[in-house]
Formats: sequence, structure tokens, C-alpha cells
Amino acid sequence: MTLIDRIKNGWTTLKFIRVGLGGLILYSSIDEGQVPGIFLGAFFLVFALLTDGVCCAGNACYTAPPATKTKSIENIEYEELGAE
Repeated sequence: MTLIDRIKNGWTTLKFIRVGLGGLILYSSIDEGQVPGIFLGAFFLVFALLTDGVCCAGNACYTAPPATKTKSIENIEYEELGAE
């Protein structure tokens, strides 16, 4: 997957928030002239743009829902407990 594809795809609400916060850190650091903050903001912005998410990137931890099993319950025998 190319870098352009990573930026274009996978936009969720969480990714919008992460990009927005990274941009906010970067903008306020540039406005104040704080060089360490500029590096930190750029790191968070690039990290948010190029990753799929916080957890389970690439469906690595995806588990399929359990298959439903249909059982026939026609001949069930019951036994009373405590009856003498």
C-alpha cells in the first residue's frame, strides 16, 4: 500500500480526531516558536495520517463471529430429580 493510499483510505471519526489534535499541536507550536513542539506535532500528525488506527491495524486481531449451529430438539428425555 502506497503512502498516498494510506492517507486517502481509512478515515474514521477517531482518525479525524487524531489528525486534528496533531495539527493543533503543530499549529500552536509554530505560533509560539517552540521547536520541540513542532517536532512533536509533526510526529503526531504524520503518525495519524499514515496509520490505520490505534488498535487492530489491518484486521490483525479480527475474529469471525461464531457460526450458528442448528440442532434438532425433538427427542429430549427429562428426568425428575428428588421424586421418589
